[in-house]
Amino acid sequence: MSLPLGGAPSTHVLKPNVERFEGVVFNEAFCMRLAAAAGLPAAAVESREVGGISYLLVERYDRHHRPVPDGAPVVERLHQEDFCQALGIVSEQKYQKEGGPSLRQCFALLRDVSSVPAIDVARLLDDVVFNYVVGNNDAHGKNFSLVYRPGGAGEIEVRLSPLYDVVSTIYYSELRRDMAMRIGEQYSSEKVTRRDFEKLADDAKLGKALVRARLTEATERVVAALANVPATSPVAEKVADLIRHRAEMALEEFRRR
Repeated sequence: MSLPLGGAPSTHVLKPNVERFEGVVFNEAFCMRLAAAAGLPAAAVESREVGGISYLLVERYDRHHRPVPDGAPVVERLHQEDFCQALGIVSEQKYQKEGGPSLRQCFALLRDVSSVPAIDVARLLDDVVFNYVVGNNDAHGKNFSLVYRPGGAGEIEVRLSPLYDVVSTIYYSELRRDMAMRIGEQYSSEKVTRRDFEKLADDAKLGKALVRARLTEATERVVAALANVPATSPVAEKVADLIRHRAEMALEEFRRR
């Protein structure tokens, strides 16, 4: 690894462990790997250690590696903006209760600006379900983004970014218990029912039958992926057990007739 100098674009982000939150590096690493194993586009991560300090190495998705004849690829920045920026909401109001984006606004934004809205709306629904199942209550308006890529004929392609900053926040009792964005009528993930996701279907202008089917399918993929993602620390093991329990409870609720 090297430090970028002279305005050169970085290729990775380093996130050191936060002493206040036990094993948060391993928590996030596990959740992000689980997302990828469950088939969700997610930023690539590695947990590493230097000088006795654990840190998360995150590969930037907002970079383009442009091939150069007879040379190393040139790294170029891609423009991105989070949903708060895209909706003209200041970052201090990133939580819905404080005036930040709602899921209704997030789905409407993708319908308006995505180059492939049908795909990105479905991806956002999968992301919402994943955050709910793993207990990431901090999925606020700045943790979803749009990425602008060069397209054909000089056009710009606008797409939903891969998942990033996913942590099972419910593992930490001192963190807020309410979700950053309401699902249906509920802020508490402990009280969300299938009816709340059906209300979300109305908000997102999606068919309720489609959402019910996708809820079950997305959660089943998480359960299957749990067997394939190694827990590399005691914290990751506890997080895996917590997610397994939440997924089983969610499936019981989602399959209810």
